[in-house]
Amino acid sequence: MIVLGKELLLSKHHGLGNDFLVLLDMTSSVLLEHIEIKALLDRRIGVGADGLMHVTASSPESPSVARMVLYNSDGSRAEMSGNGIRCLAQALIDSGAAPLGPFSIDTDAGVIEIESHSAQGDALAMISVGMGMPKISESAERDIEGIEYLTVRVDIGNPHLVLFPREKISPEIFNQLDLAHLGPRIESEYRGGMNIEWVVPSGDRREMALRVWERGAGITQACGTGTTASSFVAYTLGLVDENVLVHNPGGDMAVRITEDGCFLTGPAQKICDVVVTSNELKAMAALVK
Repeated sequence: MIVLGKELLLSKHHGLGNDFLVLLDMTSSVLLEHIEIKALLDRRIGVGADGLMHVTASSPESPSVARMVLYNSDGSRAEMSGNGIRCLAQALIDSGAAPLGPFSIDTDAGVIEIESHSAQGDALAMISVGMGMPKISESAERDIEGIEYLTVRVDIGNPHLVLFPREKISPEIFNQLDLAHLGPRIESEYRGGMNIEWVVPSGDRREMALRVWERGAGITQACGTGTTASSFVAYTLGLVDENVLVHNPGGDMAVRITEDGCFLTGPAQKICDVVVTSNELKAMAALVK
């Protein structure tokens, strides 16, 4: 770790149980090594989270308030997280680095538009994110361990495979699907990895249930990009309307689909502030396998 000062200052947040560490580094004084990122995110030897967002000032020519680089819990770099970007927005607003009104953040997936519906310092903030327009690349019919699915590949700045059961399945069967087994097996078929969503729309076109295996993180309680990508695919298939409530295991998010793109609204909740000294981080990193 290279840092001007003896301590690493982080905040921890979650969006529906999908948790993140936020490192606000507006002076670009911190350089974390891959093994240090893995150590910080490890739930046994480190602080623990699904991802880490390293946030620096945006370039002088950018209108955005900040630039985000996102890392998964395995230390790999990811393009974007719908839950993570809300957590980051909360951290930026609370620090005074972003306004209460609309603003934007630069990411590896492009410029992301943000709007907060809560006040500075609110422990639980409701935040809307402009997720852009997903791009569907291909679809196919597939049998996966006795269940017939329509599988659809879609990109929303990061890659997703959305699985729709062809026949109605009960909530019990849906919740018992072994994602710890199925997720890595299916993901291994795709070079560079894949986020995978299992989705069951309701009959009233207003809601759907979702479970997710995230590339680089595994099973998570919620996925913002997966929620958006799945909603868009379901909408193009005529399974849901332009406004849909998506039930993730960790809670609900709302997606609005327009001609200009998809808009995701959900909560971000601050958990705590975290201080890690350079000696503590060194000791954590020494334990990474």
